[in-house]
Amino acid sequence: MLLKRMTLTNFRPFKGEHEITFSTDTEKNVTLVMAENGAGKTTLAQAFQWALYSKTEGFKNKSVLNSIVEKEMMLNSEANVIAKLELSHNNVEYTIIRKQIYKKDINGIVKSDNPVLEIYTKQEDGQTVVNNPYKNVSTISNILPETLSKYFFFDGERIEKMAGEVNSGKSDEFKSAVQNILGLTALTKAIEHLNPNQKNSVIGRYNAQMDAAGDQKTRELRDIIYSSTDKIELNNQRIDKIDEEITYYQGEIEKAKAEILSFADAEKMQQELNRLNTNLRQENQTKNNSISLLMSNFTKQTYSYFSRHLIQEALVELKNTDNIDKGIPSVRAETIKFLMNRKKCLCGNDLSDPTSEASQNLTELLKYIPPQSLGTAISTFQSKSNSTIKQANNYFSNIESQLSAIRASSNKIDELEKSIGDIDSSILKSSNTKVTDLKNRQMTMEKTLRDLTNEKNQLTSQNLYSDDKKREAEAEISRLQLKIEKNKAIEEQIIYAREAYNKFKSTYDYQESNTREKLEDQINALFKQIYAGGMTINIDDRYKITSYVNELEENSSNLDSNTAKSYSIIFAFIVGVISLSKQKVKEKSSDIVTDEYPLVMDAPLSSFDQRRIKNICEVIPGIARQVIIFIKDSDGNIAKREMAGKIGIEYEVTLRDKEIPLDSKITKVGE
Repeated sequence: MLLKRMTLTNFRPFKGEHEITFSTDTEKNVTLVMAENGAGKTTLAQAFQWALYSKTEGFKNKSVLNSIVEKEMMLNSEANVIAKLELSHNNVEYTIIRKQIYKKDINGIVKSDNPVLEIYTKQEDGQTVVNNPYKNVSTISNILPETLSKYFFFDGERIEKMAGEVNSGKSDEFKSAVQNILGLTALTKAIEHLNPNQKNSVIGRYNAQMDAAGDQKTRELRDIIYSSTDKIELNNQRIDKIDEEITYYQGEIEKAKAEILSFADAEKMQQELNRLNTNLRQENQTKNNSISLLMSNFTKQTYSYFSRHLIQEALVELKNTDNIDKGIPSVRAETIKFLMNRKKCLCGNDLSDPTSEASQNLTELLKYIPPQSLGTAISTFQSKSNSTIKQANNYFSNIESQLSAIRASSNKIDELEKSIGDIDSSILKSSNTKVTDLKNRQMTMEKTLRDLTNEKNQLTSQNLYSDDKKREAEAEISRLQLKIEKNKAIEEQIIYAREAYNKFKSTYDYQESNTREKLEDQINALFKQIYAGGMTINIDDRYKITSYVNELEENSSNLDSNTAKSYSIIFAFIVGVISLSKQKVKEKSSDIVTDEYPLVMDAPLSSFDQRRIKNICEVIPGIARQVIIFIKDSDGNIAKREMAGKIGIEYEVTLRDKEIPLDSKITKVGE
């Protein structure tokens, strides 16, 4: 898609008709629209969404009619709001017109009709044809699906939202991008349709049929599975929220500690407090390790320890028994049976008479050779019993040693917590109110952090319990269902459906993981160009975002490094999405965008320092075939300087009258 011209009539602050022509030059592919504050920069960026999809999410006031026009309307009069977008896509020229009529009734109340969409196409002979109105929505979707549009029409509000998500360590936008790039909507729906853990899925409905034909026990077990699955999902949602809150409070606590250190009268105490807290964390970890080792030994060796006397008595009894193996080495029951069926022994004796001495000897021998060999079973038991007794010999001393280690750690923890409490009290008694306020804030947040951690641990334990209950119920259902003859046909259908589910799921997981890794590679490549720091970005399978320092970075900027970093990740993310989209086109994916989509950005430089703005300006022109930037005038001057050779068309958006904030004009620079 190549944007050529946008014409707005009475749209928000733009009273009357206003036109912007976009650069389609392959070299000077940037259209720069500079706007003073309050003149309508963001409105212009969002006008594309209204023209294409009738979306007004970015507007607090959902009315798109210019306020001055609304006030000037006479009773029983009408006013039109129009957004006309001219573009080409796959060698077809389109004119897309979104129109909304506003009417002022006799009481002076302004109401609007629903927006109307009109699409015109230009044929090869130059004739203009009206598109079938029933196909208008699908035509827009074929040009640029709405689910993908947000990666090419990128507004400041979404940048802020994503920056917040990146700083919290997670971004739903990243996951959404991977799914949209892959075009996995149908596959996702198929997985949901078959999901065995959902009551209303295909498998769920099959299960209901089996339940109706089965017994009450099966229904109860199904309810356990469904309720356990729901509980795990709810707990995981809460755990994700807790993780974000923990990250926030950890950061705020460290800030409070750092600020306390800046006060001379509290510096030494806070330094000592930091040291004690580090020791406390280490001691808690030591205690937890000792507890884990104790529980492991208790689980593995308790049976051996308490049963050792009985085992020893059994071994003494077996030692004196005559039940030894009288078998022949390497000869098994199958061998004897083969000889008897053949009716001839290895030595040549006739075995056709079962009452003969030779036949009787072989029959007796069957009692003592595998798999019926009592002597072999006794020998195996003796070997395992000796090993069990040997393991149990050190049980008591091991348990005693681990309990001693736990008690020692508990005592150290008590001492450290007392020392920490004493220092906290001393800081709280400081005559400096700023110090006491900071300390109170720190202690309050530490309590909240402990509560959150405890809640997370409880939820994790609940999930483990629920998962065990679910697995037990599934195993029991399988056992019960096999007993019900009438369910065999349904069971076969469930097997087919489950296999289809597993196939879809594995295909989805593979493609999703593969694309996520590619996106991560793209992000890192661009991130290094933009952020210019020795850092690597990692996106795990839950789309948790972490950054790793590769080398020390000299930071000469006063800008908050987290903000600069997160915005750099977002820019790299946008580029990665576009780059992967292009790759999908080369792979001949029918539902993925082409490489001619423009990138429309609102205020892309506002959160960067001077050094990174230069990097951004070097990268932006190469992101897409066509780039349109709406930017405030202060940043626009920098962009003009850094992208001088790439700007094809430039506009300025200003207020007609500084005293009237609802009436803006668009001026092409150089005319």
